[in-house]
Amino acid sequence: MQRILREAFISQTELLKSHYAKIFVELLAQYNLDPHELIRESGLPADLDNIEDQFLPVEPIRRLLFLIANQSGIVQFGDILRTAIVHSFVPKVLPYFTSFHSVREALEASNAIYRCDSIGTFVGLEETYGRNWYFRYKDFEDDELFLWTEVYAALFTIELIRVFTRSDWIPKQIKTQSDHVDIYKAIIGDSVQYFVGQEKLALLIEDEILDHSIVRATNQSISNEPAIIWHANFTDQVYTALLPYVKEHNLSVAQAAKLLKLSPRTFQRRLKEENTNFRRLKDNLMFSASVELIEQGMSFTHIASQLGYSDIAHFSRAFKRISGLTPKLYRRCILGDNES
Repeated sequence: MQRILREAFISQTELLKSHYAKIFVELLAQYNLDPHELIRESGLPADLDNIEDQFLPVEPIRRLLFLIANQSGIVQFGDILRTAIVHSFVPKVLPYFTSFHSVREALEASNAIYRCDSIGTFVGLEETYGRNWYFRYKDFEDDELFLWTEVYAALFTIELIRVFTRSDWIPKQIKTQSDHVDIYKAIIGDSVQYFVGQEKLALLIEDEILDHSIVRATNQSISNEPAIIWHANFTDQVYTALLPYVKEHNLSVAQAAKLLKLSPRTFQRRLKEENTNFRRLKDNLMFSASVELIEQGMSFTHIASQLGYSDIAHFSRAFKRISGLTPKLYRRCILGDNES
């Protein structure tokens, strides 16, 4: 059963909620790093500040971590990671764990909880030869982009368990897919025994930690688990991943494929397998972004410019081809704006 679930998850396009990138960007000024340059170089949407609670492709966020690490150095980057995790990321997920009594129960449910913010990663708790490991499975890539996201995942798990137990817990053993053990020692510590080149990232967790009652803050209220967000097929996943980009980019097939870390040929083949194509997908993206901007009261000149059209007439023809209405008629008939 676990193998079937794993295959289902890793076949998905990797997506991550935009607030993770935004938190890292907000921290950069404290470390004398230029956020605008890093946003541009990583391939994140230029209007990242204005994106609220949307999914982004994981690849630009991985590149952001890679660029921050290269510019800040290992020790400082470790500080940035830990600050973001301790003060922002862990507090954000804690309310979803308050209905669980033990660390074991929380970790067993973590995959479903994380699915609300991250798509394409498979985590879980497994027992091997009488010992318990908390793992993260992803297809291995031998590069620094993969390394830094793996370090982040290990550090996040450690800090989450420390909050659960109100302790300074650290695992005695960690299995890593990457072989850069020096990076792990610099950020997590050299008291841990590391096993590199493994099938998946995994942290050894003792029974006494797993059976430990979750220590809750006095002001922490009970919350139900969030609804799991499912993206049923590749086209849905791609649509979600590209939507934040359509307002600032006249997206081409090559650019879209690069964001999703696919070749243009593979990208188009997978769309064709689901009886669609890039033009149809881009038309739907354009229409969604147009409607949102129209509802915000933006001028048609501004909308046409943001969506990469040469003029209002070009934008209007494209809008009508998709919706059957001109932008003016849409605003008048659908939104009830008679002033237009």
